[in-house]
Amino acid sequence: MSSSLADLLKELQKIPTASISDALDRLGVKGFMSSKIKPAFEFQRVAGPAITIKQIPTHEREIPLRALEAIDSAEPGSVIIVAVEGGSADDIALWGGLMGLASKVRGVCAAVLDGGVRDLVEIREIGFPVFARSIVPSTSVGRMKVVGVNVPVSCGNVLVKPDDIVVGDWDGVVVIPLDRLSEVMEIARQIDETERKEAEELRRGTPFTEVIKKFARV
Repeated sequence: MSSSLADLLKELQKIPTASISDALDRLGVKGFMSSKIKPAFEFQRVAGPAITIKQIPTHEREIPLRALEAIDSAEPGSVIIVAVEGGSADDIALWGGLMGLASKVRGVCAAVLDGGVRDLVEIREIGFPVFARSIVPSTSVGRMKVVGVNVPVSCGNVLVKPDDIVVGDWDGVVVIPLDRLSEVMEIARQIDETERKEAEELRRGTPFTEVIKKFARV
């Protein structure tokens, strides 16, 4: 990861996903994932480039070695995206404690799952951020298999390409196309600055309607 990208990611960790989503909206880009994908427990905002893993339903019983290899080769600060094509994984755990531990040791930033997570006690104890559709004890072995790594995927109804920037907090997850990062950040900064000024006006007792008329932002 270049030093310039690392600096941008540090700044992104200070910007709410709501502001980033609004910035993407202004550019005509849908970047927010489905409301079904939620943080599994409380943690600080995360931001990092995507490593994508595509899975499909199966009855074959095989260990997801390609997914484990993706963890082993992940750059520190990355966000692992596990997407499902051709079926639902709401009742299937795509991630567990050992995957979380291996990722934490590797320096991975977080995991975003278009399905379930299990071993939540262990994952909370090591402090590895996870966004998932559900918490469920079932294994993915015999139910899902990996068919692609670092390929474009759809996760939470959003297109995610390798190295796109993923940001997650308590409001959910947004994805910034890498080639739009600079302009999205500039608009998001402007949005945050406008909301800071609006908050100052409200604290001084200015009526809400007057504040909104003045700044045209709600």
